[in-house]
Amino acid sequence: MVLTRFFHDGALSLVWGGLGYATCIAGPDLRQALVRRLAAIADLSVCITVATSAAAFPIQTADITAQWKSAWDLGTLHLVAETSVGQALAVQIATGVGLVVAVLVRAHRTSAAIAGSMLCELAFSGHAAEGSGFSGLIHQAIDCVHVLTGCAWLGALIPFMTVLRMSAVPELRQASLRAMKRFSVWGHVAVALVLISGLANIWLTLGRLPFDFTSPYDQKLILKIFAVGLMTSIAIANRYVLVPMIRKHNSSARPAMIYGCIAEIILGAFALGLVASFGLQDPA
Repeated sequence: MVLTRFFHDGALSLVWGGLGYATCIAGPDLRQALVRRLAAIADLSVCITVATSAAAFPIQTADITAQWKSAWDLGTLHLVAETSVGQALAVQIATGVGLVVAVLVRAHRTSAAIAGSMLCELAFSGHAAEGSGFSGLIHQAIDCVHVLTGCAWLGALIPFMTVLRMSAVPELRQASLRAMKRFSVWGHVAVALVLISGLANIWLTLGRLPFDFTSPYDQKLILKIFAVGLMTSIAIANRYVLVPMIRKHNSSARPAMIYGCIAEIILGAFALGLVASFGLQDPA
């Protein structure tokens, strides 16, 4: 289940953040070039999303019954399908079909929007869904903001590295610099919302700071906070140290920024893996 959640969320991040940046933020001058370069990654991500969506139902059924044979027992699958878990997975599969159609017809913005809605579905099946009434809705809304902004940040790093490479091409240099500025503006918003919503999420889930070092949930949450903190530090260094150097020292600043982005992607994948794991644990 952890591996399924990790690959599912990672693939959706690439579609939501990657295509979202390419089609809505990078600008018209680079849009088509970025979309073409992202096409293979987007197609692979959709294939992974379909596979993980299809696998989630039998795997979760086996987990509920604690028996692997339940994963292919039609009677047990039918019973689970009638529960809230089954209904949530049915919605996930339905939106996954919509994502496949959108990618096939090359409706890139629609593909990004559907991927975003599928990420929001996580808020309706995780710890935020355990609340009730108005407070429960607030928790789910905050969780949606956290997931969307975090995955947008992570997914957009792939096309951003492409833009960095494009900045070395003289005829694409000005368009690339404008695209980088837009990434910076929206990146500030995304990072701020990730941090604020993350703190609110911790408080609403635990009702305290995660300092119980004997709790496996707290241990993984602390590691996630550490990973996000490192990502934020690298992003700040990229923006306020390396970006000003690009105009005068492009040959050295650009590779350094690419390495920084790669480090952020690795840390982001690590954070996604932790979320996939402790999201299945009791936050006690």
